[in-house]
Amino acid sequence: MALTNLNRQLNTLRQADLKKSRRSSRRRLNIILAVVLFLLVGVVWPGWNIYHSSRKLLAVSTQLSAAAKTENLDQIKPELAVSKQSMNDLNGSLNWLIWLRVIPFVGGYYSDAKHFANAASDEMTAAETVVEVLEPYKGELGLTGQAITGQDRVAQMVKIMDKLLPSLDKISPSLQKASNEVAGIDTGKYPGSLAGKSLRPRIEEVRNLIIAANSAVSDNRQLIELLPDALGESKPKTYLLLFQNDKELRATGGFITAYAFLKLDKGHLSTTTSDDIYRLDEQLLKACQTKICPLTPPAPIVKYLPEVDGKPRTAWSLRDSNISPDLPTFAQEFERMYAMLGQGLPFDGIITIDTQVVEELIAATGPIEAGGTTYSAQTDPRCNCPDVIYELEHYAEIASQGEAGRKAILGDLMQQLLAKVLGAGVTKLPEFADVAFNLANDKHIMFYMHNDQLEQALSQLDWTGEIHRTNGDYLHINDSNFAGGKSNLYVDETVTDDISISSGVAKHTLTIKYENPQPFNTWLNGILRDYVRIYVPEGSQLVSSDGSDVIVTTQNDAALGKTYFEAFITVRPQNSRILSFTYTAPVQITGGKYPLLVQRQPGAKDHHYIIKINGSKKAEFDLSADKQLNLSF
Repeated sequence: MALTNLNRQLNTLRQADLKKSRRSSRRRLNIILAVVLFLLVGVVWPGWNIYHSSRKLLAVSTQLSAAAKTENLDQIKPELAVSKQSMNDLNGSLNWLIWLRVIPFVGGYYSDAKHFANAASDEMTAAETVVEVLEPYKGELGLTGQAITGQDRVAQMVKIMDKLLPSLDKISPSLQKASNEVAGIDTGKYPGSLAGKSLRPRIEEVRNLIIAANSAVSDNRQLIELLPDALGESKPKTYLLLFQNDKELRATGGFITAYAFLKLDKGHLSTTTSDDIYRLDEQLLKACQTKICPLTPPAPIVKYLPEVDGKPRTAWSLRDSNISPDLPTFAQEFERMYAMLGQGLPFDGIITIDTQVVEELIAATGPIEAGGTTYSAQTDPRCNCPDVIYELEHYAEIASQGEAGRKAILGDLMQQLLAKVLGAGVTKLPEFADVAFNLANDKHIMFYMHNDQLEQALSQLDWTGEIHRTNGDYLHINDSNFAGGKSNLYVDETVTDDISISSGVAKHTLTIKYENPQPFNTWLNGILRDYVRIYVPEGSQLVSSDGSDVIVTTQNDAALGKTYFEAFITVRPQNSRILSFTYTAPVQITGGKYPLLVQRQPGAKDHHYIIKINGSKKAEFDLSADKQLNLSF
């Protein structure tokens, strides 16, 4: 009996263990099935769909690009619809991977992909609206597949802008949504290249183009509305183009080397006159021989820029008229002097460019031939600089020496550049637009327009070279090369500004280190004679200074609302100099924040800046454009 009961108990235990084992096996099987199902539904299936959608999107995007090249709306419209649907399919596939957002590191890249996909859909919606608006005018606008090249393309763009202006409110919301999607993406976390192909620069380019498209329509609407008239749609416009040689730096960007008159008639551009600035000064001298001309040179020119024979200058010339760091002030002075020629002002505004403009455009277009000379972006061993820079500097040297038979190359060069840009095709235009915007943002292109509304619109973009007024602290270092060849090609500056804040008083110790590592090279790299001005808030007080070849003086420019400290130094090739200033600035300091606007000098290199407060580093950057800082302390 006892043995029977024992067997029953053992059988019961065996059955219980067997059931437990079966339950455990089923649980493991369920987990495995769940994992497999998750991988299939959450990874493999959406991954396959993403791959398939991406390949399809790439194919239809190629077709859309081909249709865009034909400039045929009848082909663009259906391809755009297919591309948008493909993008929406890709976006839907990405939604299945939403769980990736919670995974560290990976989640950030997934979010970026979603933002770019959403932005692309929004951009395509905006493009559909553009096509819808332009479709009734496709014949008039030449959007029927007929090849349009050269200057006719500018005329076409002017007409297209004119048709789109009334419909900007329909286009703007989609562009705004796209811009919001990508605005927060940190492109710095991406590697520069992947599998031998450029990655981060490409991501940055796409992101910036999306943001720029919205900014152009939303933030700069006034400018867009004024552009057709500025490009000569209603009546011809003439602009005076001044070439400033930034390698021989002056207050507003460089020594004025050459000029050209640009005429725009319904988008068609032509150069009516082009010559070096010395020819214009010769005309001014001749005109002033028969009448009294108020051309007394400013004190710095008398003191630091003597005649070739060493005597002080007694007259002021057009080529040295850009003594003010404020472009509108210089432009008005230039026009006052130009009016003495007795020709009035036969232009509607002034546009300034420097060598960087020509260099970057040629880097994008490839070599340009103008006036019998080929200009390229390849390094020239004669100057250890791009070939185009050497040729432009050589031209400037020939012009300054008044050599007979010198050619006026500016107008021809710009016309050839424009022809190369416009002949590159529709798909290259965004790249050229990006180059042009960056050049204007970095003050290599600046504008002074007689149309007040146009000038105001350009000023909002900070494209007018103004010295800004500000309620906070301010710093602008301005160098003028008053002889030293083209040594600004080689001279670098490192700026350290240590701000000591105590009892609500800001005391600056500003140090500028000038370095020229290159050997002497005749007319290219000589001894830099640098007239230096440090623009600071009006009412600032100089405490001490060191390193100047002359006694530093304090001047006031009430028109600009600034005080400036005036110094002069010489920097020899393969040598360095240090210039320092200690001063107090009348700045209101509240809330633990210190506002400081650092303005870049047009034409200057991207000099290195270090900003400290009470000895602690707060900011370090290369100054490529004006920089507004709000520093904690």
